[in-house]
Amino acid sequence: MSDNVKIIVIDDEPSVLESFKMILKIKDYDVTTFPDGPSALAGIEKGKYDLAFVDYKLPGMDGLEVLKKIKELDSAIEVIIVTAYATESSHANAITLGALEYLRKPFLMEEIYELVERGLRRKRTKASRRDESGPSLTGIH
Repeated sequence: MSDNVKIIVIDDEPSVLESFKMILKIKDYDVTTFPDGPSALAGIEKGKYDLAFVDYKLPGMDGLEVLKKIKELDSAIEVIIVTAYATESSHANAITLGALEYLRKPFLMEEIYELVERGLRRKRTKASRRDESGPSLTGIH
């Protein structure tokens, strides 16, 4: 059961968007797709998302710029950078900027499902840490 997990996919290739949609819908995830960074960022401003799969090479603004903007809008969204053009420096940059992982194309369905589960676990862990460190009672008399 997906418990209404909302995933955003940003890629300029319609076939890649369709592949992600088909793979993620099998697990009943709520999937929204965008062909570029600006339209995706506008969508994120309007809705709440759990995870984002972001293509590294996008028209206008690249995947790392989109990653930075997503984290500015909602730091709780777990972002996976997807690329066919993997380099060690782009991988390191993506992780430094807060990406959960760097997924190389072509990918397997199982890799997508594993990344979604990892992202959701990381999100839950962060949320429970925030809850535990909630308001301090030490200043109350």
